[in-house]
Amino acid sequence: MATGGELVDVVSPARTTHRWLARILLLVCALALLGWTLIPAVRGVSLVANRAGRGAPSLSRAAGLPAREVHFAASDGVVLAGWLVMASPDAPTVILVHGFKGNRLSMLPWARYLYAAGYNTLLYDGRGCGESAGWGIGVGASEPADIIGATRYLRALPDLRSKRFAALGVSLGAGDVILAAARDSDLQAVIADSPWADEQPQLARMGSLALGPLTLPLLPYEPALVDRLAGARLEDARPTAVAGQIAPRALLIITSADDGNTTTAPADQQRIAAAAGQPIAHWIAPSGGHAGALYAHPADYQARTLAFLVQYLGPAYTARAAMFMDAAKG
Repeated sequence: MATGGELVDVVSPARTTHRWLARILLLVCALALLGWTLIPAVRGVSLVANRAGRGAPSLSRAAGLPAREVHFAASDGVVLAGWLVMASPDAPTVILVHGFKGNRLSMLPWARYLYAAGYNTLLYDGRGCGESAGWGIGVGASEPADIIGATRYLRALPDLRSKRFAALGVSLGAGDVILAAARDSDLQAVIADSPWADEQPQLARMGSLALGPLTLPLLPYEPALVDRLAGARLEDARPTAVAGQIAPRALLIITSADDGNTTTAPADQQRIAAAAGQPIAHWIAPSGGHAGALYAHPADYQARTLAFLVQYLGPAYTARAAMFMDAAKG
């Protein structure tokens, strides 16, 4: 109704509802677009960040081993924490490298049998893990700097008279010991248990998001973000490409025939072995799953790795080493 010569626009309830529905729909679309643009960032940060794997491993967990706390710097300056287990100042030392977002505790089974055989071992938390510095990991691209830092630390250690070093890595650490040995000739022997060939499976997942039977394309910035967070290019981390540079030092690859991890497929591990120079050994354990050969076949695993170390790193020169190897073979 109009009064005083003025016109009043009467808006119907239905028209008001339509306006609010349009605004809500626009807001939902904007939030969906924002969420879509942020998915690569959330996934990239989640891949690198390691909240669950932090904290100082208790020395009591190393019961039965004469472990002492040590700290040293990676070759790029990241401060790392670990345990040095000394069997003898004159024995060779094996550097033990854990897997994805793990810590030194996961390598205790290896440290125990190596110590029993007379070898020194260095177990440490990789960057962004355990007690070491960094809020996140390097996804395999920057961890070789940790291993190179470990060899430099051991070489400078005055109470370690033998300067013969090997590295044994598991899963993520297996690819990293190959990468490190290609750059660091101080590593005279390398054991890679369930290594990855390159970062392609990881990079391939970054371009899309699987939603059941559908695949949602994503903005392509996740690889660059992860590279920035990791401090190295994932594209450049390719154990297969550098495995041949380890020769004439020795490489032992351990594969579980039933390894179902998509990043460490047995066929990819075969490619690494084929690319390596001599001497190369490749043991395919009949079972064990991903990085599980030690637990599925402990006697065979220990005998094979110890025989490899004796041949290419040097014996531990202790009576108990010979006794232990005889027991493992039996």
